[in-house]
Amino acid sequence: MGSDGAVRYDVVVIGSGFGGSVAALRLAEKGYSVAVLEAGRRFADDEFPRTSWRARRFLWAPRLGCFGIQRITLLRSARGQSGAGVLVLSGAGVGGGSLNYANTLYEPLSAFYDDPQWRGITDWRAELAPHYDQAKRMLGVTTYPHETAADRAMRAVAERMGAGHTFHSTPVGVYIGRPGSGSTTRTSAARARRAPAACTAARA
Repeated sequence: MGSDGAVRYDVVVIGSGFGGSVAALRLAEKGYSVAVLEAGRRFADDEFPRTSWRARRFLWAPRLGCFGIQRITLLRSARGQSGAGVLVLSGAGVGGGSLNYANTLYEPLSAFYDDPQWRGITDWRAELAPHYDQAKRMLGVTTYPHETAADRAMRAVAERMGAGHTFHSTPVGVYIGRPGSGSTTRTSAARARRAPAACTAARA
């Protein structure tokens, strides 16, 4: 705190999502004083909406009295440019985008690494591998062990298209098991947002 009573920080990070929270963590580990600014609030376990139809808990639209986790922003095209613009879905709350990213944690396929736009710059597969490994450890990535009706439908469509071999279970940042039961497929390395359901999303 300064002599004038103002609180001062070495670094101010705007947003507490995947990018902001990791940046804040690494800076704090190096001894910097860090403040993180987040538009939304911190949600308790029992405050998360069970369905997107609970608009007041799901949507972030303060003017409409909605203070949930899902922010929807339309970035309009600049004057003179064609197109309607871009609709951006982002999180609002402590955790940022980790509140609404659907818990899926994929790594790029070979086509990404081999894209002629950048494949000549470096060996991206080797360059990024240790970072993906670290992220998987910290986020507690595991393969979802159950098969749903949607999975079966997608597998059937893939097989009809001759691409059945590409279907696989989803890698997720999820705690699989009942909290406190001691029976789990894999415990997330991150602290979990526990919910009554068997599968709960892990915090970033």
